[in-house]
Amino acid sequence: MGIVNVTPDSFYDGGATATTDLAVARALAVVSEGATVIDVGGMTARPGLELSAADEMARVLPVLEGIRAAGCEAVVSVDTYRAEVAAAALEAGADMINDHTGLTDGDLAAAVAEHGGGLVVTHLGLAPKQVQAGRYDIAPAQIGSFLTQRAELAIDAGIDRSALVVDPGLGFGKSTATDLATLRALPDLLGLGYPLLLACSHKEVTAEPLGLPESNIEGTAAVVAVAAYQGVQLLRVHDLPFMARVATMAALLGRGDAN
Repeated sequence: MGIVNVTPDSFYDGGATATTDLAVARALAVVSEGATVIDVGGMTARPGLELSAADEMARVLPVLEGIRAAGCEAVVSVDTYRAEVAAAALEAGADMINDHTGLTDGDLAAAVAEHGGGLVVTHLGLAPKQVQAGRYDIAPAQIGSFLTQRAELAIDAGIDRSALVVDPGLGFGKSTATDLATLRALPDLLGLGYPLLLACSHKEVTAEPLGLPESNIEGTAAVVAVAAYQGVQLLRVHDLPFMARVATMAALLGRGDAN
């Protein structure tokens, strides 16, 4: 899953693809670099003020239209947690919604179901955009229970089970110890019965154990390799095509087929 941030305040690229033309060009590039899914986001997940739904749609919808106008047939995901934005995105050509908040909007799953879209359900553990004083710990089993419960809510709302993906939510205020425990528990999370997405690119867990900044590439590559080897189906990454090659080789050596 290649990342396209249509945001001026992205934590990773600082707004390098904040305009429609740049974002569309980046989307087409990540497909050529090995991504099979494009994840388009119009609002950074970092803590702080929430962007209005209208402004989020103004950023995302023209990019979706540009991607489809260019003839790109890759799966397109939109990173949003609001039902209004999700519905508009699916109408504009998106295939799935990547909700990094785990259905904090009670209407989102129904909106996705109504438009026949797929859904990624993520464990956040916080309120959207919440500013926190420190990082917290949680057991991987609790994360798994949350994901199962929220996936069942999505099914009850009308989303087909085959259209659901779950994500344990590395980072998002969790401690590095928690994230390391979660990565060690990947076999258990893969056993939940849903495809697993791991958003592991340039997170604290890929940096702190090495004593390096989050911009380092080695930590992310190690996590990508281990995840792909174990059969994680989707890996959300920034550094294409490098990470696509790491995932492909690791999957060939292991038990899965990473995308």
